[in-house]
Amino acid sequence: MKSDILNWKKLVATATILIVVVAAVWFYLVASYESDLGTSNVVVTDSTFSTSDDSTDNQLLQLSFDDDGEDLLWSSLEISLIIDGRSNTCSFGSQSNSNQTSSKVDPNLGADGATFTTVIDATEDGEFTYLELAEQLEGNDSNYWMKFSSTDVFLNNDVNWTFVEGADFSEINGTSGLELSSNTDDRLEWYTYDMSVHRVDPNDGVYVIESNNSWYKVKFLSYYNSEDESRYPTIQIAALDGTIFPALANPEVVVPSPCLIVTDDLDTLSWNADEKISLFENGIDLCNGECLIEVEVQFETITVEIDDSEVEI
Repeated sequence: MKSDILNWKKLVATATILIVVVAAVWFYLVASYESDLGTSNVVVTDSTFSTSDDSTDNQLLQLSFDDDGEDLLWSSLEISLIIDGRSNTCSFGSQSNSNQTSSKVDPNLGADGATFTTVIDATEDGEFTYLELAEQLEGNDSNYWMKFSSTDVFLNNDVNWTFVEGADFSEINGTSGLELSSNTDDRLEWYTYDMSVHRVDPNDGVYVIESNNSWYKVKFLSYYNSEDESRYPTIQIAALDGTIFPALANPEVVVPSPCLIVTDDLDTLSWNADEKISLFENGIDLCNGECLIEVEVQFETITVEIDDSEVEI
């Protein structure tokens, strides 16, 4: 009898140890999870050629990458200068309108001035958030391209679509040869669920969608916002085949950028690893006299490391 009790206690103790070990491993995996988004590049700031007076075309900073950097797509980059507590987006022409009214659709224009990275608030249980994709505004049940609720994503019934598996966003430059489906009854199977860390991971590839001869490419980047909160699908969107993107002409969505990116590189697709860029005032006096500039750079919504993020000029 004593032997049976001892054996039972050993089994319980062994099972308890195994549970603790498994829990510890799982906790480590979750705690150490790192997104595939972002870059290991380090941005180097240089104020050697900076000027600061009462004109509106001063050169503010020069930026480059530290050694062993990689080329980064302009469409996935956001560069901001914080001056006197105000954030100023730097781009090749336009930026998102920071005065947009409160909405469950939050479009952010990339540095290329043509690609939006849009965050959808899909947190409401049992309710859909509607995206009027061409306008980059929140729609309704009679005016939308896509609708979102938690992980569920559906296309409107007048949208045709295909998924180009394994394609990079920059690789999809046209629609020739693509065969589109008109099936919009089923939800998009846009993600897989990683049981080891309990994360929703977007599938690798790009959706091409069409409605009324307007073509767009859409890539799911994440299911999480900048605070790592779930139910915030984040997608990249750009027009294809000469489609006019109405959002780019809507002052409620985009406005001229106060800070202009200037480069001698003819490659307008990427900020190349060995490329230096200059940031100039764009018709607005951002820095008159001495000022402290805080630099912020994001790539694929993830903050990029900067060697010296605060620069005095």
